[in-house]
Amino acid sequence: MMNLLLRRALCLLLLCQLSRGQYYDEQGGGEDYQDYADDSYGQDNLYADYANRQAAKEAGGGGGPGMGKTIAFCAGSWFLGGKIHSKRAVAKVSKKFKKEQKELYLQYYKDVMALQQQNAELAQYVDQVTLDQLDGEFAAADTNNDNKVSRAEFNMYKNTYLAKHPEMASQFPRFEDFDPDSNGLISKAEYDQYYARMLAR
Repeated sequence: MMNLLLRRALCLLLLCQLSRGQYYDEQGGGEDYQDYADDSYGQDNLYADYANRQAAKEAGGGGGPGMGKTIAFCAGSWFLGGKIHSKRAVAKVSKKFKKEQKELYLQYYKDVMALQQQNAELAQYVDQVTLDQLDGEFAAADTNNDNKVSRAEFNMYKNTYLAKHPEMASQFPRFEDFDPDSNGLISKAEYDQYYARMLAR
């Protein structure tokens, strides 16, 4: 239908041009018409513009179907490439995060183990220092070195100690606390048992 209309329009244009040429020839203006017909104006008409647009469409230009397909293909490729790149980037970051997290947990475990070891060593050291100190106190109270502390020896040691540390008067143990069998003597075993009970609380 479009081709038929186009042919009719072309024929009509041709007839008009021929009529004008014949008219100018009859009026003696053939030369002027010839010059005018050869001018660029003759090429710049409705048909020429339409023919140029049709040729451009057939060649794939001018935003025709070919251009639309190209744009659609480019857009699809860009979107697909973006998705693939995004997945790879996420996987890379996730892998790096898991590695760093594993290293952090490992370091945390090592630090906790080292701290526990230090605490155990410190507790052992404190216990040893405490035992050494208690042994020294018993030896200081046992003035006759018979490995037993009488009430007189206990009171003498207590007075000497409180003279240096008067703030401990209310906390200093009684003689009876060390002598559960009430025989009037504190043995080394009874002395150690008392402080063992104190440290266990």
